[in-house]
Amino acid sequence: MIAQLIESLLALLFPERCAGCGALGEPLCERCRSALDIYPDHVRGIPALDAISIGYIYQRPIREAIHQLKYRRRRRVAQPLGQLLAELARPHAPDIDAVMPVPMHASRLAERGFNQAELLASAAARGAGLPCVAAGLVRTRATSQQAHLNAQQRQANMRGVFAWQAAAPPPARILLVDDVLTTGATMSACAIALREAGSREVYGLALARSIR
Repeated sequence: MIAQLIESLLALLFPERCAGCGALGEPLCERCRSALDIYPDHVRGIPALDAISIGYIYQRPIREAIHQLKYRRRRRVAQPLGQLLAELARPHAPDIDAVMPVPMHASRLAERGFNQAELLASAAARGAGLPCVAAGLVRTRATSQQAHLNAQQRQANMRGVFAWQAAAPPPARILLVDDVLTTGATMSACAIALREAGSREVYGLALARSIR
């Protein structure tokens, strides 16, 4: 109740602005949504993933929206971004048992205060009518930043990073969600851990990726 009151007060003092263009009104305005460029390529060959879908090209305005969510801590932006993911996930819902976010290491989670992939996965799952399983798959160690690494180094950096640590096995058919896909090393490492724990099918869904 108090948290909702504070949030309402902040909304009055600081009106919502579009994360893409800054226009007043909503976290991601209709103009920016209509300006998003669909990712044109099929991504193949990511180890342990049955298939992966990418939503949009990682450029304005989706890039700004993701940055606002991750680095400016604007959690409300996760809802419209999650709705975009839900549109991609909905046609595949009959073949999926649960949506699962790519986990964040505890130290990074404490620093940021939330896992953006979990916020996106939760919103996408609601929109697609699927359960979201955010517990069980854990990041067992922190890793160095991936941005400066090549594809081979990223694979080595992520090897053995994730593990399933719940008593019950993971769902058989999982849709992994992350905000941005680069080489796919992180999702691949997650999928390997899930398969080792008993999952039969693991699919990936990312909001955006840069054109190479």
